[in-house]
Amino acid sequence: MNKTKTGLGILAIGAVMLLAAGCGSGEKTAAPAPAGQHTASGHEAHSASMPKEDPLPFMKDMDKALQEVVAQLKAGKTMDAQSSAARLTGAVNKVLPHMMEEGLKEQLRQAAAEIKNSVNAGRTDLNGLEDKAKAFQSIMQETTTHLQSMSH
Repeated sequence: MNKTKTGLGILAIGAVMLLAAGCGSGEKTAAPAPAGQHTASGHEAHSASMPKEDPLPFMKDMDKALQEVVAQLKAGKTMDAQSSAARLTGAVNKVLPHMMEEGLKEQLRQAAAEIKNSVNAGRTDLNGLEDKAKAFQSIMQETTTHLQSMSH
């Protein structure tokens, strides 16, 4: 009896895994285009792969999340601040594909990660966090200028 239940459980798990992996679907994946057919120059090819949506609303989301992180930590709401810090890094990840300047991308990514890590560390130094927030705002201004100078 016990072996039967175990066997059925394993079968059920296997079936769920197969369905989750998509083994039962009839859809075929599209074959990748041959490498020799790319005729666009490097810049045109990069622009073609760049997302079409406007990145500036993401910048506003980033600024709002940053302000919430600082305000929530000052109010002692660490859990809310952690959620806002996660939203901050999420907004950064949405902006990064729109940027072409690798150094600025890395600065933005790193500054957001530092803020998130310091919030998630538990005991947060408010003065240190405020310094990180000011540095992040400076990078955000530079990023906004960069994004506005680019044509989508």
